Amino acid sequence: MSKDARHRFTENLRSLEPLHIDGPPAVPAPACHLVVGFDRNAGSHSALRFAVDFALRINAGVHVAHSVDPNDLPIDPDSPNYERELADGLESERSEACAMLAPLPGNWSYDCTHEDPMRLLISIAERHDALMIIIGTPRRGFVSMMERMSGESVSAHLIHKGHRPLLMIPAQARFSGWTATP
Repeated sequence: MSKDARHRFTENLRSLEPLHIDGPPAVPAPACHLVVGFDRNAGSHSALRFAVDFALRINAGVHVAHSVDPNDLPIDPDSPNYERELADGLESERSEACAMLAPLPGNWSYDCTHEDPMRLLISIAERHDALMIIIGTPRRGFVSMMERMSGESVSAHLIHKGHRPLLMIPAQARFSGWTATP
C-alpha cells in the first residue's frame, strides 16, 4: 500500500484511540528486549510464539506492536454495526496476543495503534533498545509483491532502512533444535 493510500486509510481511524497494555513486571528485570510485529496473519502469530519461547530462554522483555491495517476492517463499511465489529475484532486480536504472552513471567507490553507499522516497530525498538525486531514473513500475492518491489512493505523497509537485526518467521515454523530448556 503506498504511503498516500495508507494515509487515506488511516484518516478514517483517527478516532481510534491507541491502546497500550503493560504486562506485570518480573524479577529479575529483562536482560534484553524483543519487538514483535503482530496482526491477524499466521506469520505474525508464529513470530510471537517464537519470541515468547526465545524470551523465556534469554530473559527478554517482549513488546508487541499491532498497527491497524485494512485486514482489521469489517467487510461491510455500511453496516450499522461497523464500529462495534471493528472494536470486537481488535479486542479479539489483543486477547489472542495477550494469551500468547501469558507464559512470560512479565516484562511484556502490547501496543495497538493506527500508526504506520514501520514507524511503530522502530519507535518501540528504539524506546527499549531492542536486541531485534521479529516479524512474520511477508504475505503472498500480487499486492504483497508490489509492496515489496516499491519498498512499501514492512519487511523491505526494515531490511533496507532499519539498523536493528530483523528476524522473519515463516507461518509454518517449527521451533526445534533448542539445546537447553528454559
